[in-house]
Amino acid sequence: MMMRWGTVCCVLPMLAAGACGGDSGSDGSCTTRADCPAGQECIDSRCVALDAAVEDGGEATEADVPGEDGGSCVDRDHDGHGPGCAAGLDCDDDDPAHFEDCAACATEHLPGCLCAAGETFACYEGPAATEGVGPCTAGTRACVDGHLAAACDGQVLPAALESCGDGIDNDCNGAGDEELISDCGDCDLTCRTDGDLPPDEDDPGSVGLVPNPDGPGVTLGRDVLAAGFAWIANADEGTVSKLDLETGAEVARFRVGLTGSGYDSPSRTAVDGAGDAYVASRAHVSPELTQGSVTKLAGDPRSCVDRNGDGEITTGAGATPLALGRDECSLWTAPLCEPGGIPRAVAIDRGDAGATGGYPWVGCWNDMRFWKLDPATGAALASVDTTVQPYGAAIAPDGSIWAAGMRPRPGFLQRFDPATGTADDAVSTEGTGCSSDDELERAPYGISIDIEGRVWVTSFDRFVCRYDPRDGSWLSLSLPRSVTRGIAAGHDGRIWVADYDFGGNAIVSFDMADGGDMTVLDTGGVAPIGVGLDEIGHVWTVNQSSNTASRYTRSTAVVESFATGLGPYCYSDFTGYQRRTVVPRGVWTHDYERCVTGTDDHWGAVSWDADVPAGASLTIVATTAATRGRLDSATAVTVAEVPTAVSPADIHDAFVAAGEPTYRFLRLTVTMEPAPDGAAPVLRSIRVTWHCSVFG
Repeated sequence: MMMRWGTVCCVLPMLAAGACGGDSGSDGSCTTRADCPAGQECIDSRCVALDAAVEDGGEATEADVPGEDGGSCVDRDHDGHGPGCAAGLDCDDDDPAHFEDCAACATEHLPGCLCAAGETFACYEGPAATEGVGPCTAGTRACVDGHLAAACDGQVLPAALESCGDGIDNDCNGAGDEELISDCGDCDLTCRTDGDLPPDEDDPGSVGLVPNPDGPGVTLGRDVLAAGFAWIANADEGTVSKLDLETGAEVARFRVGLTGSGYDSPSRTAVDGAGDAYVASRAHVSPELTQGSVTKLAGDPRSCVDRNGDGEITTGAGATPLALGRDECSLWTAPLCEPGGIPRAVAIDRGDAGATGGYPWVGCWNDMRFWKLDPATGAALASVDTTVQPYGAAIAPDGSIWAAGMRPRPGFLQRFDPATGTADDAVSTEGTGCSSDDELERAPYGISIDIEGRVWVTSFDRFVCRYDPRDGSWLSLSLPRSVTRGIAAGHDGRIWVADYDFGGNAIVSFDMADGGDMTVLDTGGVAPIGVGLDEIGHVWTVNQSSNTASRYTRSTAVVESFATGLGPYCYSDFTGYQRRTVVPRGVWTHDYERCVTGTDDHWGAVSWDADVPAGASLTIVATTAATRGRLDSATAVTVAEVPTAVSPADIHDAFVAAGEPTYRFLRLTVTMEPAPDGAAPVLRSIRVTWHCSVFG
């Protein structure tokens, strides 16, 4: 008879869910029955299916061979015995002299061998090497009517193909789910990824990171770029000098304010986490020009903007500034405060995914108000009203900002929360050495915050005062000279003060715990107004009367002076050291682009390999936009907060929960913060997946 052969077809959608079965080989070839699936025999080197009964009147001695007539009896040695034959099974179908008493019956217990009622024997018809591997296991062959049955009950043989995603080694080769795996290492053929990415401290947008000393990835450290310059405001000429902290050289000078002249009278500067500087111009010199402003200056040439489109960055070098508006490393200038409002206090907050270097907050003296500015444009984003006239400002370890309120009398400190925009009640300095009455001019002047969150202020008199918000206590110290102005707190526990005495000038330092171990460095004819620190062992002063900045190297006790512009006047965080000391956070960002092949395209999950000590944190935030250029202004969505979150976290689900759509481009921002004891997180790698429609 003619045999009917089936056809097995696999299609791609089936592959996405798992494998489909088939013959033992692409052509059904075999060497022994062990090479064939259950229910088939190896006949003439091909796997042949056995029918359940004799068909078409064929003889029992004919094999069911493709392309030939015959019954379902398989009898190669023509002794009348074999699978499907009426006479019974054959324990050796190649030996016509033996069908139930074969030589191998005693050891292999083959189908057709003689047996006693109730006897059973272990059996396994798959390749010997697969028995006991994965799900493959032996079965039992029973004695039926005095002969061992053909069926090996309970055995599990190797599958022809893996069933991807079930976690089972279906083909019993010792490796599960190996045939069908996607780019993501699973069975979802829609999944795509760039793989595990080890963060690097030099990646674009990285802030405050250093290499992981124990392997790949990054951990917290002091940002080299951010610590690179001192930014000295030259009030009398409307410029800012950019001094290299290592050499002292003036690498650039920028015109700032609305006129780029002394009428703008710039004073306070502050440095963000990306190394960019902000300067507040007071505009309180001329009764005709009273509109204050804020200017942003790029610390890194890569942040400068080619505004004229000539393919180059136009910027000044050395002590000669370009005309106002021409320098492409002067990023923007924005009017701020009411006319006559006098912007003075400047501090940079902790920032968020939209501004990893932090947002500038500028205090308007007469308006008694702080403004939060957009780092990209200078636009006002929010404001906080205060009950003090802010003369200076500094950020605390908890992210709050403190203002030194020189007025109203007797002088106050006031704290506000940049995240909520709420201000606490002002704290009076009355009864301390830093308060004033109608006869005395002393009041909170310069301000700094130490690593324990205590607020230090100078008094424009000989006193320096410390307020501890934890218990409301005050400490007042009387210094040897008469006029304390700038102040800076070091991460090593030393406090540094610029002491201006109109004839006996000095830098004074002491222990922040109790004011002990006080040292006085006489600066001679150099009159220090402001003081700042850096991470490479220097103490800097801004010297108004001599048009210089001085640098004291602590390891050698050498004092050097470097030229600035006219009338340098700056006693804020002009190196960025203060912010980096109390807010030692690190930020890493990376942009991704997914497919746009069909409506099912979407972002998948983010997974990470990180160590986050108790009390430390690692936060993953994402923004998404239709174009790469719109990522900066896209809504940020928190995807995971570690250690609470467990890897992986679903990006798409996070955006759905936030009610935000997703688009082709994604920016991932990872922020790391240390524990209170300084233990820092380590980020070794991160992976993002996305899904693409298979058929578009």
